[in-house]
Parts: sequence; C-alpha cells; structure tokens
Amino acid sequence: MKEKKEVKRAWQYDVLRILAAFSVVMLHCAAQFWYSLDMYGNEWLVANTYDAASRFGVPIFVMISGALFLAPEYKVEIKRLYMHNILRMVVIFVVWSCLYGIWDSYLLGFENLDVKDVLRQLIKGRYHLWFIPMILGIYMILPVLKTWVENAARKQVEYILALFLIFQVGVWTLRALTVTDELHYMLDWVNIDIVCGYVGYFIMGYYLAHIGVSPRVKKTIYILAIPAMICNIVISSMLTRQRGMLLGDIFDSFGLFTCIIVLALFLWAKDCFGNATPGKVSGAVLKELSADMLGVYIIHMFVQETLETLGIHTMMVNNILGIPLVAVICFSISLLIAFLIRRIPKIGKYIL
Repeated sequence: MKEKKEVKRAWQYDVLRILAAFSVVMLHCAAQFWYSLDMYGNEWLVANTYDAASRFGVPIFVMISGALFLAPEYKVEIKRLYMHNILRMVVIFVVWSCLYGIWDSYLLGFENLDVKDVLRQLIKGRYHLWFIPMILGIYMILPVLKTWVENAARKQVEYILALFLIFQVGVWTLRALTVTDELHYMLDWVNIDIVCGYVGYFIMGYYLAHIGVSPRVKKTIYILAIPAMICNIVISSMLTRQRGMLLGDIFDSFGLFTCIIVLALFLWAKDCFGNATPGKVSGAVLKELSADMLGVYIIHMFVQETLETLGIHTMMVNNILGIPLVAVICFSISLLIAFLIRRIPKIGKYIL
C-alpha cells in the first residue's frame, strides 16, 4: 500500500492571513470616525492615512484562496466543494448575519422596531460580511477555473491577468482620479465581466505562487510598493480636500496603488516564508493563529462597537496613537473569542 504523499505546509499563507486580518481591523478602526471628522483637519488626515495604508487585506485573502485551491496538487471534487467549503461558508454567513442583526436591533432598541424591521436586520446582517457571498461565488466557478488553469499555457494565464489589470484595476483607477462624465462614459464602453472583480486576484494568487514572475518584475514591484502606499495616502487626501467630499476609491481593493502593495506583500511572504520550517512550538502557534483569522474578520466589528459603547474608541486619545491602540485591542479580543468559539464541541468548527 502506497503512503500518501505529505504536502509541505506553506507557511507564507499563515503569515499573510494574520497580516490581512489585522489590516482589516486597522482600516475599520481608522474608518470609525472617518465620515464624521472635519476633512480639512489633521485628525481626519491621520484617519485617512491609516485607512489608505490598510487596504490590502481582502485581496490578500482572495489570493491565498487562489494559490491553495488552484494549486496543482489540489483536486476539486464538486460534491466535497459544496458539502464542505460552500456549505460551511453559508452556515457561517447565516449564523453571523443573524447574530449581528440581533445586535443591531438591540442597539437601535427593540421597542422602536416592528417585526419587519427586526427581520430586515437579521437578514441584512453586517456590511463587512459581504466577503462571504463574494468568495462563495468564486467557489462556485472553481471547477471551471481549475480545469482551465490545468490546461492553460503560461501566456494564457498572463493574458487573463493583463485584462484584469487593464479593465478592472486600470479602469477603476482612472474613474477614481477623474470626474469627467465623458471619460466615465468611455470607460464603460468595454466591460469584460469574466476578468473583472475578485476572480482576477484569485487567479493572481495562483500565478504568483505556482508560476511566478521574473526577478526583474519582482524587483520593480518591491521598489514601487512604498511609493504606492504614499500615493494612496496623498492622492486620496488631496482629492477629498479639492472636491469637498470624502473620496476613497483610489485606495480601494482595485486601485492601482493598492494592487501594487498587495502583489509586493504576497511576493515578500513567499520569499521570506515559502521555504521556512518553524520550530514545533512556533509552528503550532502560527498554525493556530492562521486558523483563527476568519473568526477575527467576522467578530471584530462586534468587538469594536462594544468597546465604543464602553468609551474605548480611536478618538479617546490623539488618533495617531488611538487608531493602532484600539486596533490591537480589538484584534486581540477578537482572536481570543474566535479561539474559544472554535473549541465549542460539535458546533464550533462549523460557525467559524
């Protein structure tokens, strides 16, 4: 009987998951008063700086999924895909949408809501849970993507990614930088849905992990990463103040500068941790932390809002310190809750 070949654990994905989850917590802490602060004041500028610098989380999560699910050694079985991956995410979405709905109804006051209002809150859940339906959509087309990737030449994969960079990242960036109706109209002429959206990042994760870029391209991405982050901060602040309205599209997931940061972080993790072999204890800790990151993503808004009701928020001190301080507190509490929930017998592993 042949022994099953053991697949070496890719530790870079654990590191990236932790970084991505913390970045999401950080951006939501930065955004806590982003809409209410004076856009011409220094406090808003600080909040915008943290927000603009922390936008890489969701693309990184999607790229990790692409690197793992499209890996040559991963076999896609439709029955298992639906009964394990998709069903689990559906259960998580339903459970936490209901819990957030109950929490929202409590904050609004049950006495001020009728039955329809409560049901609406239960169904609507919380805005940050949009990530789950999005990744579910990618999971549903995974069998087709997997078959295509297995039979596609390198040039074909690069062609799809080029279309993604042009018609998703490029068009998004141009729209964020301009307010000309004529240009926006022209940008809408070509809309290739199949290469737009997060499926582009999904395929990009596979490409960087299993095909790779040349040393020259990698060096260029590394060199551009810090300037890209500065551009996110400076341009978003400049556009907001020039136009007199809050504008953050430039640093969204599909903004050019955020895309460069995402690619640089993914390549950095691969270079630094791809062949790493942690010690027994450090490896176990890293593995556990990585497993808790979905829980941190889901729970952190509840923790942040609860802390705010207790007077612990990003403006309790100067927000230069307040934002990272509350982010660390929120992340730590969310991590502890996720760790405990995942250990509830029989149900923990199904709801986080």
